Amino acid sequence: MRTVKIAFAFLLFLAGVAITGLTYIQSHIAGIATGMLLVIVNAAYAFDHRHALFGMELSDRPARPATQTVALRHGQIIATRQDGSS
Repeated sequence: MRTVKIAFAFLLFLAGVAITGLTYIQSHIAGIATGMLLVIVNAAYAFDHRHALFGMELSDRPARPATQTVALRHGQIIATRQDGSS
């Protein structure tokens, strides 16, 4: 799956360059605006898939025991209900 995400990121980048270039030929201002928007799209994709793209390891913290997870969730539900939300 990591290879697919990296390949898609590369294709997304190439498509962005091509679209920006073709738009820039028609109108310089529109090409710059399109390029800026596609940079934001590429950055959002890279941020969402940063663990797969950049190979970051997950935290080394040990997993919580099931009883602690249930207790924390129960506390969240109680606190939410006391605030008036349902």
